[in-house]
Amino acid sequence: MSRIAAGFLRPASIALLALTLTACAPPAGAPEAPPTASSTQAPSPSIDPASTSTPDSGAATTPVLTPAPVATAASPAASAGDSITISAVGDISLARQVVDRMQANGADYPYALIAPLVDGDIGFANLEGALTERGEPWPKGYNFRTPPRFAPWLFAAHFDVVTLANNHMLDYGVVGMEDTIAALDAAGIKHAGAGVDTASARAPVIVLARGVRVAFVACVLTPNEGGGFDIHAWGAGEGVPGVAVCDTALLRDAIAGARRVADFVVVAVHAGTEYDNTPNATQRELADVAMRAGADVYIGAHAHVVQPVERRGSQLIAWGLGNFIFDLDNADLANIPRPRVSLILNITLTKGAGVTSYRVIPVTQDEDEDRPRPATPDEAAILRQLTGPGGDGGGP
Repeated sequence: MSRIAAGFLRPASIALLALTLTACAPPAGAPEAPPTASSTQAPSPSIDPASTSTPDSGAATTPVLTPAPVATAASPAASAGDSITISAVGDISLARQVVDRMQANGADYPYALIAPLVDGDIGFANLEGALTERGEPWPKGYNFRTPPRFAPWLFAAHFDVVTLANNHMLDYGVVGMEDTIAALDAAGIKHAGAGVDTASARAPVIVLARGVRVAFVACVLTPNEGGGFDIHAWGAGEGVPGVAVCDTALLRDAIAGARRVADFVVVAVHAGTEYDNTPNATQRELADVAMRAGADVYIGAHAHVVQPVERRGSQLIAWGLGNFIFDLDNADLANIPRPRVSLILNITLTKGAGVTSYRVIPVTQDEDEDRPRPATPDEAAILRQLTGPGGDGGGP
């Protein structure tokens, strides 16, 4: 039996609804459907165990997807006191040696040891790299890509929504970004932070789980890289595909718009200093803007190491969730001390009360296997030193 058959069966209780907050329909072929009051999402699929990949196949065989109930505009709205949980992780990069691992061991390989731990109503991650086999590498230090055929296993591992606002989404140009969006759409994975123009890149995506609407807003503002790469070169514009580059005024507007149509707003920001466990000034400014604008949760990425988790009343800031799935090169091995801990952050959102609890689930990156595994008690204690107090289910 494959690992997907053993542990990746998705609960049928979640259905996803993707909406955009732009008044204009995107051009033909745009990745997101135009917004309507009655927009619906195709059934959220579950995995048929009889159709998953086998290690000796050498390639990913697309799993057969069976429908789950569809969310519609008539779905019951959540009432005060209703809660959902988001399982959030940091960087997922399925590139380089991870591709080799999946081809040799099955497409479910990266998730096999931690799949049962990603058990929230919504699974969220930063997708660090393009899902494409086309395009030319952008002239920069690192370029990540993965064949699009591996996208269904990201969904099977319960990652329902990803941010694409990062410094690797256009590693293989606009065509690589377009292939990524197409692969995610085909797999049923929602996405925020990149698109065919400014409106689509900045538009929140709304995920509906058990009657609760959660809006995800994403942007990126990484420091200039050693080779001179500036993230603004990838910024989406009028008629220009790209990523949503963080701007404080536009971030406020996006959060305000999201609050009008969602019960909760999650802001995903790709910023910070690589290999630094302390949030930098850019992160602090953007988090403060997001919190004051009414975001419920701020989730950070880019540092590749874990940064603190901070409760602010009914709001939560996860400054940086670090690497989750990543093959570590020499720079990573030299700058990320052992044990290379990471986490799954389970955040409970309660209507009328905001963030009511959070739980830190410790995992460790196994550099010998290029995938995460559950942390040992000693490793969990080290992670706790990085995340700070709280997070045992109730938070501070």
